[in-house]
Amino acid sequence: MPQANVIAVAAITSAGAKSSFSNYGATTVDIGAPGSGIWSSTAYNIYESYNGTSMATPHVTGAAALYASSHPGSTAAAIKAAILNSATPTASLAGKCTTGGRLNVSGF
Repeated sequence: MPQANVIAVAAITSAGAKSSFSNYGATTVDIGAPGSGIWSSTAYNIYESYNGTSMATPHVTGAAALYASSHPGSTAAAIKAAILNSATPTASLAGKCTTGGRLNVSGF
């Protein structure tokens, strides 16, 4: 059962496909975000490519911060609703998450 102020995130590829390793669930995962081949900084100013929902989740966190900064005083529920309601329908996520889509911050 989804938690009120939690956004569960699936990982997708740059082509929009659900990443092979990603979690999914029509009633338990909310939205997809980029999680395959994500460049991230590591120690000593080195960058490496990583895969995982742990790479997808920061994209959604950034979207939450963006929404909160442009809509001061928003509740967690309002932020979550804005993110989920702006999802772009994505074939690979149809029936695999509650929105059936991927993160789209241009929709706020």
